[in-house]
Amino acid sequence: MDKLQEMFKIQFKSQETLGTWEKVNESKQNKQEFINQMILACYEEVNEIMRETPYKNPDFVKFGWKKTQLGNNDLMKEEIIDLFHFVMNLFIVSGGNAEEFYEIYKKKNQKNLERWKGDY
Repeated sequence: MDKLQEMFKIQFKSQETLGTWEKVNESKQNKQEFINQMILACYEEVNEIMRETPYKNPDFVKFGWKKTQLGNNDLMKEEIIDLFHFVMNLFIVSGGNAEEFYEIYKKKNQKNLERWKGDY
């Protein structure tokens, strides 16, 4: 089993243990509420990732104002993993799996490269 498949399996099992999938499958409303929560959690994690960078430091950005903000790459990586947990939940609840994630990723990456080459 490759690492991406293993990650999806672990994430599915974690949510299964919490009873998430059972609750989500009870109704369309529960599923939509779960999707909403996962999207909100993604927004929050993106903010947490940003807070672990020196985004306010004038040594790194033109209009920065906080020289003491240096960022923390290790914590930033942890926040990225938190974000990926929620992204995997969204992909799983939409009926996706690791193989489909990989295939869609490859197609989208190719499309983005073509856009970049074409001055998109």
